[in-house]
Amino acid sequence: MRFSDDRTTVLAVLTQWLAAPSSLPVVRVLEGKKPENEHPAFFMEVPRLIVVLDGRGTFLTIEDGREVVFDVAPGQVLFLAPFTWICPVPRVAYRSFSVIFRPDSTRLTVHARRAAAADGTVPSRYLAQWRTQETLGAKGERLLQLLRDPPAARLGARTFNLLMEVLLAEVTTLAERAPEHSRSTQTVLWQSVCDYLSEHWSDPQLSRQGTAEFFNRHPNHFSRFFHAHAKQNFRKYVNEIRLERSLHFLRDLRYNVTDVALLCGFTDLQYFIRCFRQRFGFTPGEYRKRHEN
Repeated sequence: MRFSDDRTTVLAVLTQWLAAPSSLPVVRVLEGKKPENEHPAFFMEVPRLIVVLDGRGTFLTIEDGREVVFDVAPGQVLFLAPFTWICPVPRVAYRSFSVIFRPDSTRLTVHARRAAAADGTVPSRYLAQWRTQETLGAKGERLLQLLRDPPAARLGARTFNLLMEVLLAEVTTLAERAPEHSRSTQTVLWQSVCDYLSEHWSDPQLSRQGTAEFFNRHPNHFSRFFHAHAKQNFRKYVNEIRLERSLHFLRDLRYNVTDVALLCGFTDLQYFIRCFRQRFGFTPGEYRKRHEN
């Protein structure tokens, strides 16, 4: 089987890590909330792993109502449970490998990030990204659940290092055996754009121009490309994502409607309410009342 360049790159990263797995403890974020700062924070409903390859990743989240800042060293693994926020605030440049476990696919990427700028931005770019529509199935779900459970009494934190070796070995086997899908360049780009937006939708600074620049496209060309695939403009597409995500937060009574708007990237509360009513036929407050019981 002939592998694509991106697939070869992610397999090389996995193989190298498995040859010398890190003895540093796995960092687990099980209840991370969005930090109240100007740095972009990323939220996903699905579990994900981040392995720092070189440099040092610095991350921020909220646990038990307190800001928690932690570093991830080369080789060390960060596990993020579903429905958690993470905010990269690196002090130095670093490269990382990530795995995103969706119900219908598995996505592997290699990222390069620079140190956080004074304005909070963290310039980044993909070095490789590969996705298969296959998953690890029930075995993978069980391993991911074990990463969220308390450690084994006799093993302590080493439990999670052992689980991580098994999990990444399974990911490696998946990347070796999953069929390579023949896709056009335009299809690959569109899937990459969708992946990018699924990670950055909560960032209030997310824009058509910024996304076009990330993918090295002229904004006008990017707009035509985007509309051809999404059948709607950039803002409406992103708002759809944000409004769907807002339903999760509205069911959590710890957040008021203003909080939910900000969590979902809306800086104008009235605009959020107007968009929500247009999309669902009632206001965020009315939706919350319907789901209180």
